Amino acid sequence: MAGDDSIRLARLCEQFTAIRGVAEHRGRTAELDAAITAFRENADAGALVSAVDESLRSWGVARGLGEHRSSGGAVLPHLGGGHPVEEALVCPAGRCDRVVLEGDGSCELFAAPLRLVRL
Repeated sequence: MAGDDSIRLARLCEQFTAIRGVAEHRGRTAELDAAITAFRENADAGALVSAVDESLRSWGVARGLGEHRSSGGAVLPHLGGGHPVEEALVCPAGRCDRVVLEGDGSCELFAAPLRLVRL
């Protein structure tokens, strides 16, 4: 997957509840559900993020999926020997760059909890 698609997929996953809310408000949940179903069947992240980005723009969200700005920090630091174990939650399928450093979370795209990794 291209880096840009991975970032946009993380943004989609992170904001899925809000995106679904926009779809419901516009009466377009079937369109969103069809894109998610197609993604689950063929795992084409590029097609999914493009479809949702285009839908968001047509629903009046000018930036679409926009840029990814994680509230928990976008990059985990390199941890060498002697450092304490760090934990993060990441995409359950390893398909996007989403990282949650505190709390919990789930992936609405794969309908699964985020996967715990220890560094």
